[in-house]
Formats: sequence, C-alpha cells, structure tokens
Amino acid sequence: MENQNELTAHEMLKMHEIISNENLGIKKSESIISMVKDQELVSFIQNSVATRRQKLKVFQDLVFSKNLQ
Repeated sequence: MENQNELTAHEMLKMHEIISNENLGIKKSESIISMVKDQELVSFIQNSVATRRQKLKVFQDLVFSKNLQ
C-alpha cells in the first residue's frame, strides 16, 4: 500500500498544473500594472498578486513537504 503522505504521479501532475497556472496569472497581472492608470484598479491588481503569491507558496510547500516524507 502506498504511503498516505506521498503524492501520486497524477496528483503531482495536477499540482504542477496549478502551480504553473498561478505563476502565469501572477506574471500577467504584474505585466499590466504599468499600463493601468486607475489607482484603485492598480491597488486591486497588487492585492490580487499578493493573494496569488500566498496561495502559490501554500501549493509549493505542500508539494515539497509531501515529496520529502
């Protein structure tokens, strides 16, 4: 029986997909900030990027911790 603390190959593939999508979203958001003139929208985008970075760190920590056990 497989260790419950390890991710399966399929789970690793899905986590990689989620992490890649989060990275892409962060890069897209950061790239448009300089083009946005409305300060409220800039603030919203910056908050969105910060939230996505936090979520990305959680996913990365999960993958890292599951692979080491």
